[in-house]
Amino acid sequence: MRSLIGEHHFADGRLPSEPDLAQLLGASRATVRQALSSLALEGLIVRKHGIGTFVNDYILNIPTRLEEVWDFAEMIRLSGHSPGIRHLALSLGPVSATVAQKLALEPKSAELLTTANILLADDIPVIYCVDMIPANLVSQAYRDEELHGPVYTFLERRCNQRLDHNIAQVLPVVADNRLSELLQCPLGAPLHYFEEIGFNGNGVPIIYSEEYYRPDYFSFHVIRKMTTAGRK
Repeated sequence: MRSLIGEHHFADGRLPSEPDLAQLLGASRATVRQALSSLALEGLIVRKHGIGTFVNDYILNIPTRLEEVWDFAEMIRLSGHSPGIRHLALSLGPVSATVAQKLALEPKSAELLTTANILLADDIPVIYCVDMIPANLVSQAYRDEELHGPVYTFLERRCNQRLDHNIAQVLPVVADNRLSELLQCPLGAPLHYFEEIGFNGNGVPIIYSEEYYRPDYFSFHVIRKMTTAGRK
């Protein structure tokens, strides 16, 4: 249903009734009802009592939302550019005390598999990403090339781990000499910086990432809903 909404399948922005949606999607009414509830919570649809259910164009037209995990290549496409990637480094080594705490590891014995990549928009570097995976999660042999890019497929194929959710901290940073060189931006230029911990479905941390975005290519939005306590 989400893809149909994204493709503007409903010409007037009005969704069919639950029975018609169930027939269209080949799903049960209970499944459709649950999907509609989830989309309403996200703000992607609006239910108007006695009138119908409508696509919320304001939300639909937001390109990147902080509460969603985005594929880098798709983000770059949405910004109007052709995506590419440049691999920088891959290493296996000890974990620092700081990262060990984030991933609930024993710093004296644990090792990290670390990969660093630059994401390109029309051959211009726009994202610098460092991903760190506990080495003890790797359960199958792999080729180095499998880590020359986004790591979520690697986690599933080689670690038998599926990402369920991330907890991200967004911090203000400016480009130092190294970041200025990597992202081809002026020294001291502001950057979007995310420190992110990814968890599996059991709430176990399986990846720690540090991501730097050029703000001239990306902006992020968050939907803030009014709580009962916030209403006067």
